[in-house]
Amino acid sequence: MTDFERDLQRALQRREPERDLTPQIMQRIGAAPKHGWFLGSFHWRQAIAAAAAVVVLATGIDRYREYRKEQEAKQQLILALQITGRKLAVVQAKIDELNRRSIGHDR
Repeated sequence: MTDFERDLQRALQRREPERDLTPQIMQRIGAAPKHGWFLGSFHWRQAIAAAAAVVVLATGIDRYREYRKEQEAKQQLILALQITGRKLAVVQAKIDELNRRSIGHDR
C-alpha cells in the first residue's frame, strides 16, 4: 500500500466528534436577534425573485405587443405595395395602349 493510499484510508476513517456541540448551537440560536413579525416572516429572496419575474413577464408582454404591431404594419405595407403595383401596371398598360395608338395614328 502506498503512502497516498494510507493517507486516504486514514482521512476516510469514521471518527466520533470530540465533543457535543448541541448546547453551544442552541445557545446561539436562542441569542439570535429577533425581528418584528414582518421582517422575521418575510422572505426577501422570494420577494426579489417574484418582483424580477413580474418585471420580466411585463417586459416580455410589452415586447410581444410591439412585435405584433410591427408585423401588422409590415403586412399593411406589403398590401399597399401590392395594390400600388397593380395600379401602376394598369397605368402602364394604358400608356402602352396610348403609345400604340399614337404611333399607329402617325403613320
